[in-house]
Amino acid sequence: MLQIDKLTVTVGSKLVCRDLSLAVAANERWAILGINGIGKTTLLHTLAGLRAPISGRVLLSDAVLTQVPANQRALQIGLMSQTDEDDAESTVLEAALLGRLPHLKWWQSESADDEALARNALSDVGLSPEFESRRAATLSGGERRRLALAALLVQDAPLLLLDEPTSHLDLHQQIALLDLLSSLTQRTLVMTLHDVNLAARYCTHVLMLFGDGDACGGPVTSMLEPEVLSRLYRHKVGVGDTATGRFYFPV
Repeated sequence: MLQIDKLTVTVGSKLVCRDLSLAVAANERWAILGINGIGKTTLLHTLAGLRAPISGRVLLSDAVLTQVPANQRALQIGLMSQTDEDDAESTVLEAALLGRLPHLKWWQSESADDEALARNALSDVGLSPEFESRRAATLSGGERRRLALAALLVQDAPLLLLDEPTSHLDLHQQIALLDLLSSLTQRTLVMTLHDVNLAARYCTHVLMLFGDGDACGGPVTSMLEPEVLSRLYRHKVGVGDTATGRFYFPV
């Protein structure tokens, strides 16, 4: 679904990745891992077509991403940003309905079916019907993250890019959100995460950004080794085994 071909990305004077090549297949779930400030968000925005790479290219279903019109990209790629920027006057339902914009012509308004999709998405993220008429600006940080996810679900794009989707969420809501994302069997996910244990639990693949342009990606089963993670996080990482799988911890 997404082909990264000899991609070089920078942010300021920092080299995020150099000559990175990998393929993201349909229905895979990728985590982008690395320390704070390493360029995870910058890379994600490049994969969304919001910024141009220094060199190389990103292919979306065999089309060069930068050559795909923005309205067509929006039908194929949904982006959940790290920060939630709502219209202060929008209700929760109106904010969720923004996800339908790529599917509407300029003269069209949302239909009853669109509203039903939005209500279902709000229910899926745990925002009950009484939230619909509330102003989005009155929600807590965690509720706004869930609203952002609802709008993303309403967009109904096959490729979802998520920047720190679990930020502002308590443990219960983190698991609920990632359980929901994992249940989207017809979606391909690429997300930045800080918790390697969540990546191990929910993702099929990881992409690691080490700094100075060095990056590598592959299946979780072969990539999440203590020596590699210790290099990635610049701190020694240990590993333990439980009945439900491996877990990683700082030593």
